[in-house]
Amino acid sequence: MYEMSSYHELITQLGIDYTHPGGKAATQKWVKQIPENLENVLEVGCGTGETLRNLRHQTAAFLYGIDSSAEMVSKAKAKTSHLHHIEVMQQNIEDLLFTHQFFDLIISESVLAFTPIDNCLPKLTNLLKPNGQIILLEMAKSQTLPHIAEEKMKIFYQFPQLLSKEDWLKQLLDNGYETVYIEKVEKETKTPVTLPQHLSIDMLQTLNQHYQFNTEYAHDLHTYLFIAKKRGDTHDHTRN
Repeated sequence: MYEMSSYHELITQLGIDYTHPGGKAATQKWVKQIPENLENVLEVGCGTGETLRNLRHQTAAFLYGIDSSAEMVSKAKAKTSHLHHIEVMQQNIEDLLFTHQFFDLIISESVLAFTPIDNCLPKLTNLLKPNGQIILLEMAKSQTLPHIAEEKMKIFYQFPQLLSKEDWLKQLLDNGYETVYIEKVEKETKTPVTLPQHLSIDMLQTLNQHYQFNTEYAHDLHTYLFIAKKRGDTHDHTRN
């Protein structure tokens, strides 16, 4: 009997660009809207580095990418090595090594959902300058998602929590953000995906379970783009 690989192991092995819901089209929804005159930009969970490469054509800011996977960091470094002012590092959100209020913009494409958000969102907010922006492209459940299905997904995807759109909005407001723009985006990616010729049985089982969840509960799981601005006063609104 074979044991399924974790979803995170599958994503790392596949090494696919734009693995987040909506793929490249979802990224392009926000990337051309980023503010001008940025100095420092952080992408958390940068994966293969494709979004960083996309950003390089939109801003002259110094771009930082972090990922918890050494393999993904290696892929991202290889993909961006010929581009100026990009640094990719292996770090976890919980242990970020950046200065308080260092970034003008922070980006998370289907990353924060996999972290304990009560801990990680305040840490990111602390790194953001007043009036800085955070861009989130994240999964959200609807009220129709059966509880048993939610619990199964939390185990399979290793979600600490599965938030609704309203939960995400509350998290942003509670952490000192305002002017929150929200847009529902198409989950299905139109970006062609090429799978490796040889996948192990456990990887195939994991991939199959992922597709089953997204097919069976297609009307109960949604993807939203959140663009929020941190309050511009000098008080620190992040929660302890």
